[in-house]
Amino acid sequence: MNLDASAAPIFEVDSPDQLLLHAPVVVALSNAFKLFAQTGQELKNFNVRIAERKQENGEEENGEDENGAHTIGIAFSAKLPPGQKGIGNASKLGRSVLYIASRTSGEILREQGSR
Repeated sequence: MNLDASAAPIFEVDSPDQLLLHAPVVVALSNAFKLFAQTGQELKNFNVRIAERKQENGEEENGEDENGAHTIGIAFSAKLPPGQKGIGNASKLGRSVLYIASRTSGEILREQGSR
């Protein structure tokens, strides 16, 4: 299967109990996890969300860059302790971080919120 990386979905749901992750997404997850591990935070205190990043106004950007064209966002979102409400990454369990990765190579282009 030879799909244009900018047009292909980053994952496919084959059935309710099966998810197909394309190779660059797996590489991006691996790279993001390695960087996250360096923060010293416990993974059990986080939810991980993967999303395709698109330009806000709906127009297609040319090329792959750290501003979000043809990229994947991998967010490690800190959970809130039971019964606590919060805004953003305000949690005693950790600090949220977002990694922006190439959807063609899986390379981490930049990160936000880690420091």
